[in-house]
Amino acid sequence: MMSTLLLYGLMATAQADGPTPEPTIRLEGKTPAAAGEFGYLSIAVHAPWLEGYVELRAPETLHSSLGLHFIDHQRADMPPLSRLERLPRWERDPDTGTIRYWAATREGVGFGATATPEDDGVAVIMKVRNGTPQPLTNLTCQLCLSLAPATAVGQRWDLSRTYAWVAGEWTSLAATTPTPESMGRKPWVLMLTDALAPSYTHTRVAPDGWWVLDQTSEHALIARVTRDGRHLVGIAGNEVRSMLMTNTNIPCLHAGPIASLRAAPGEEVQWDTKIYLMQNDRTALLSAFRRDVHAWQATQPEAAP
Repeated sequence: MMSTLLLYGLMATAQADGPTPEPTIRLEGKTPAAAGEFGYLSIAVHAPWLEGYVELRAPETLHSSLGLHFIDHQRADMPPLSRLERLPRWERDPDTGTIRYWAATREGVGFGATATPEDDGVAVIMKVRNGTPQPLTNLTCQLCLSLAPATAVGQRWDLSRTYAWVAGEWTSLAATTPTPESMGRKPWVLMLTDALAPSYTHTRVAPDGWWVLDQTSEHALIARVTRDGRHLVGIAGNEVRSMLMTNTNIPCLHAGPIASLRAAPGEEVQWDTKIYLMQNDRTALLSAFRRDVHAWQATQPEAAP
């Protein structure tokens, strides 16, 4: 059973003469049960309208030119270079509600996540520091937003309530092609962004189940609407050339990152991600995304309008 440190995200600061607001978002930092074991380093996000929670695996995997530094589950074909010898601890800033952890691998690569509650969701920064004596290339990480623990969005094998912006329209992935019926498979789909699609030359159908959709997305933003239609959960990344994914077996959402970064000895790099938890208002979601892109552009040139 994973150990947890219960942490709270607070609402925006109340006026001095007003009552202190109740928390709207509650963040729970999770770690593996013990050092050296596989398990999630994740952020469980609770909202008042969400029965259960959604969970960002931060990261699911972390690679570089040296090899696989971290994976949160056991795969015979993906053994990590080492296992974490010391269990990281989640810490909380009582003033902002921000939570963070930092971990270090035996080979000298440090990494960590910082999550900050906001009015419309959670801002997440994933950082990697090169503590080795050699340059690192091909730095990549997977950030997986699992919907499974939330009853309102956790139904498996369903694309109908998962949306992206396709040709200017808020489009259900159930309206895309190839369809699961034509593929003879349960839905596990990737959607390229408009910026990535012209240069994408990799496989479009994977033996283990996923396929690339014909349609492309304007933004690195994907969302799932709750069963009652009143709210949504989404995730966005700051890369122009990116891809979206949902594996309905879990189910989960991905919005990158896919870019490979470089880090000189002692250098630190980062990826920015935003989890949205808000009313089901596509206009408000797009406005929030564009505000976040504007903020990302200040530090990360990959951010796209």
